[in-house]
Amino acid sequence: MKTLLKHPFLVLGLACLPAIYFLLRGGFYEPHDLHHMADIFQMYRAIASGQVPPRLGPDYLWGFGYPLFNLYYVLPFYIGAGFYALTRSLTGAFEFVFVLSAVASVVGMYLLLKEFFGKAASLAGSILYLYTPYRAVQIYVRGAMGEALSMAAIPFVFWAVARVINEPNRKNIALLAVFLAILILSHNYLWLLTAPWLVIFCLAAFFRKNVKARSSLKGLVLGTLLGAGISSFWWIPAVKEYGLVSGVTPFILADQFPFIKQLILPSWGYGASVEGPYDGMSFQIGIVNLAAVLVASGIFVFRRKILEKYRSILTIAFLGFIASALLMNIRTLPVWKLLPIYQFVQFPWRLLFLTTFFSAILTAFVIETLPKKFVLWAGIAVVGINLTLTWGYFRPSSIVHKPDDFYLSRMFATASEDGERRGPTQDYLNWSEDYLLLPRGVIKANHLFVAKIVGGENVKVIKVEKQNPIHFKAEVEADFPGKVTFYSLYFPGWYAKVDGVGAQGFQGVPYGQMEVIVPGGKHTIEFYWAETPLRKAADYLSLVSVLLTVALFIRRKRQKDATV
Repeated sequence: MKTLLKHPFLVLGLACLPAIYFLLRGGFYEPHDLHHMADIFQMYRAIASGQVPPRLGPDYLWGFGYPLFNLYYVLPFYIGAGFYALTRSLTGAFEFVFVLSAVASVVGMYLLLKEFFGKAASLAGSILYLYTPYRAVQIYVRGAMGEALSMAAIPFVFWAVARVINEPNRKNIALLAVFLAILILSHNYLWLLTAPWLVIFCLAAFFRKNVKARSSLKGLVLGTLLGAGISSFWWIPAVKEYGLVSGVTPFILADQFPFIKQLILPSWGYGASVEGPYDGMSFQIGIVNLAAVLVASGIFVFRRKILEKYRSILTIAFLGFIASALLMNIRTLPVWKLLPIYQFVQFPWRLLFLTTFFSAILTAFVIETLPKKFVLWAGIAVVGINLTLTWGYFRPSSIVHKPDDFYLSRMFATASEDGERRGPTQDYLNWSEDYLLLPRGVIKANHLFVAKIVGGENVKVIKVEKQNPIHFKAEVEADFPGKVTFYSLYFPGWYAKVDGVGAQGFQGVPYGQMEVIVPGGKHTIEFYWAETPLRKAADYLSLVSVLLTVALFIRRKRQKDATV
C-alpha cells in the first residue's frame, strides 16, 4: 500500500475511472443542460468565422445570431470547440469537458491539500472531492459544464494563493494569475461566491508567524490583478453590457431552497428542481462529507492544541461549510436579497459546490490528525466507504446512440454539420432558447426569414453575398431614401457600411433586427460584426496581462538557469 503513495497522480487517475466510465464508453446521455452542445457548436462556428475573441454565435434564434460569449461564461466552450475541431464529434466534445473537469479537480485538490497534510490524507480528501453526490448531479443529471469546470479550478486557485503566501516568487504569482483567470472564465459568478473565502483564507494565513506578510500581500495583489486582466476581455464587456438584455429568468430563487432533510438524507433522481420538497434531483451533501465535518468539529472542541498548525485552511473549511449550509435554508432569503445578483444565482442549492470543497478539506484534516500508523488505513477506509456509497450515482439515466446532426436539427433552424439545412425541423419548433436573454423590448422571432437582407417599399435588393457567417454584402437600388433590413439581432458589435462609408444602424421591431437608411440610387451595403471600442480596450488589457504573466514565468526560468 505504501508503494501507491509514491505515485499519487497515478492513484488519482485510476480513482477517476469509475466516475467517468460512462463518459468514455460508447453512446451518449442527455442531461438537463443539453443546450451546451449548441454552445460548443456555436463557439466553433464563431472561431471559424474569424472572431478574435469569439463573441457571437451566428446561428441562434432562427439564424438571427446571439452574442452569447459576450455575456455567458466561455472557457467550457473553448475546450469543447477545440475537441470538436479535432474529432468532429459534438457528443464527444460535450463529454470531454466533464472528463477534463473530473481529472483536473482531483489533481488540483491533491496539490492544495498536500500544502497542509500528508500524502494519504491528501489523496483521500481529493478523491472525496470527486465522489460526492453533487458532483454526480453536475455531470450526469444537470450537465452543468461551467460549474464542473469551476470546481476543478477552485482548488488550483487556493493552492496558488497558498504558494504565494509561503513563497511569493514570480512563478507562484504567475500561477495564481493563470488559475484565477481560468476560474473567472469558467462560470459567470461561482468565482464571486468563492472570493470571500479566498480573502478569509489569506487573512487567516497572515496570522502565522512565519509568513512574510508584506511581500506575500504584494504577490497576491499582483497575481489577482493579472488574473483579472487576463480574463478582462470577457468580464469587462459582460459587466458593462449585461444591462442591455432582459434579466428575466424562468427560475425564482425563493422557490429553489432545499429542505434540511434533502441535504442530509440520501436520495437520487434524474428529474428537475421544483418548488417544495418534491424535487426530482438530489441535494444531499453526502454521508461521508457530513461525518467528516462532525468528527472535525469534535477535534476542534477536544484537541484544540492541534489546530494551530492548520489554522488558515481550517478557518475557511469550518466557516465556509457552516455558512454555505445555512445559506441553503429558506430562512436566509433576506441575506440573499442583500446581494445585487441574488436572482441571477437562481438556485441556492448551487452552494453544494462549496460544501463539497470544504468537507473534502475537513476529511483530509481528520485523517491527518490520527496516529501515524493509522493514517494510511484510515484514508483507504474513507475512500472505500465513500466509493461504496456514491459510485452508483455516477451513471446516466440511459445511454442513447444518436448522430450529432440529430441534436443540431433540434437546436438550430438551419445550421448543420455540413453547412445549412433547408429549414427548421419540428423538433426546433418545440425547442426553447430561454437561456438566451433578449435585448430589452425585443421578442424572439417565430419563423425563418428567407432573405437575410430585405429592402423597404422603395428599395430593391439586387444581390446578396455571404462573405462568412458574420459578414454580408448586398447590392441595392432605391428610388429615394429608404430602409434596408438585416435580419440579425442588433447588438453592439454589428456595423454597417454604405458604399464603404460607415452608416448608422438602429434596432427594428419587434424582433430586434438591424435596420439602416440608404439614400436614393444604387449602393453597396455591408453588415459585419467587429469589436466595439470598449471590447478592444478589454482585449488589449488581456493581451498585456498575458504577456506580463508569461514574462514572470520566463524571468523565473532565466533566474533559475543562472543559479545552476
